[in-house]
Amino acid sequence: MASIFGKINVLGLGSGLDLQGLLDQLREIEEKPIERLEQKKDRYESKLTEFDWLNTQIISLKSKALELSFESTFMERQVSVSGTAVSVEAEIGALNGAYQISVEQLAHKSMWQSQGFSEQNASVASNDDVFQIAVGDKSFSVLVSKGTTLQGLADLINKAEDNPGVEAKVVNTGDPNNPYRLILKAKETGEGHRIVVTQELSQMSFEEVSGIPNIWRTNFYSNPEDVVNNSGSTINLTIQNGEEEISIEIPDSTTLSELVDLINEASSKNSYLRAYLIRNTNGEYFVDIRSPESLFISQSPSTPQIFPKQIEDNGQSLNSFFILDDIRYQRETNSINDIIPGATINLKETGSAFFEIQSSYEEPKEILKSFIEEVNNFLGKLREKMSFDLETGEEGLLYRSSAAESMIKDIRTILTSIVSQNKHIKTFFDLGLDIKKDGSIALNEKKLEEAFNNYPEEIKNLLVGNEKQNLTGLADRLNEIFQKYLGPSGLIALEQKTTEKYIENLNRNISLAKLRVDRYMDTLMRQFMALDHYIQELNDLSSYLDVQFKSLSGLTEKK
Repeated sequence: MASIFGKINVLGLGSGLDLQGLLDQLREIEEKPIERLEQKKDRYESKLTEFDWLNTQIISLKSKALELSFESTFMERQVSVSGTAVSVEAEIGALNGAYQISVEQLAHKSMWQSQGFSEQNASVASNDDVFQIAVGDKSFSVLVSKGTTLQGLADLINKAEDNPGVEAKVVNTGDPNNPYRLILKAKETGEGHRIVVTQELSQMSFEEVSGIPNIWRTNFYSNPEDVVNNSGSTINLTIQNGEEEISIEIPDSTTLSELVDLINEASSKNSYLRAYLIRNTNGEYFVDIRSPESLFISQSPSTPQIFPKQIEDNGQSLNSFFILDDIRYQRETNSINDIIPGATINLKETGSAFFEIQSSYEEPKEILKSFIEEVNNFLGKLREKMSFDLETGEEGLLYRSSAAESMIKDIRTILTSIVSQNKHIKTFFDLGLDIKKDGSIALNEKKLEEAFNNYPEEIKNLLVGNEKQNLTGLADRLNEIFQKYLGPSGLIALEQKTTEKYIENLNRNISLAKLRVDRYMDTLMRQFMALDHYIQELNDLSSYLDVQFKSLSGLTEKK
């Protein structure tokens, strides 16, 4: 029997029965519960992706609720300007108001020019020399080598590391004889960046061409250390600089360079008056007192006269001048940001203008409209995912989701909440919110516009809250509610973890069920193989007996 059993390679071959088909049918029956478990697992895995969607939606809604909870969202400003003299920019929270402005003078840049040269590459130095420039209260110098050209000097000035704000360039004025000049121009406007050439070259002189101030000058001296007071006594110098009076004692034997220090030390830090030690193209030294304010100098005793020359008595300022609401101002720039909090006034031209800074509520309106629209779309999709079809019995992937059910309830609670501290805008419904019979929500934009036009502060109280009234805004409450669903300890994450545990259990049950089926089918296989072998033996025995019976029957017939 063992040899016969070993010859059976295909189940049913020995018996002639479809034992393999029967075995396959039995396996299919046994695996039906596993298929149901796998379908359930697939559903839970799909549910996990829905939690990701839920997280994304809540984060987006929370972001908009957070914007609505910021006071700065309600502090946007809009500016209207009548006239071309100015433009105005207003930052968040700028002071509201209406203003009249009259621009008398724009701030401009200090500029100097050299005498004309016939060529751009004309030499400006017959010997090594030093060229020096003051800019405001700073100064710098460049070493000019013998043979340096006009363009070469411009390059030296522009590339000087300690250049505090001078641009140099060579221009062609078109003059038929000497068209090329070196132009020195301050990079910034205003008196604080005024240029003064304090040391000229022997072959190159300069003159001031913009905003020349009032100037008083000493006599010419051959050396900075030459004495300006040799009277044997102290000279009391009085400088009337606009409304400011400066008194300076000039001791006997004071030198030219010491005179500069005495004047600058006595001058007010808020004043643009300044003394400069200057060397001209002839190698002569002198001191200039320069100021954009009216300038008058007197002394006692009257001799020796220290400042005998009034060079300019109709001086101009480089600053801007304007009158804002009957107050006259001056600034070094044409961009004024230190008068109206949060606003920048840009002076454009002389003349008058009127401007008004008002609150703008376009941003909160747009955020609110976008938020309500997004909430409506979110709730619509969420209802679909939580649905149950009575006819087919099909469940949405978030059917009976505790996080989803709680979320819908929380959102509706806030949207229907009442803020009793307000008189007119107590709920979202007062902003135009409408909840329809099918559960969808919408916003009446006309009603929203009217609410913002009439009661913007109450809307701010409703959404942002009010500390003085101990009022928490509904946007803040929405933000807090959304937060409880997010993060590793949020309601969505907790349900997600529960779902993941279900999937783990299902995977374990599926593995155990498959193992049980495999063992059962293995047992059936051995039993079916034994059955097949047994039936084959019976068939062989039957065939043997049949042959024997036929043989006996033949012997009987012969007799």
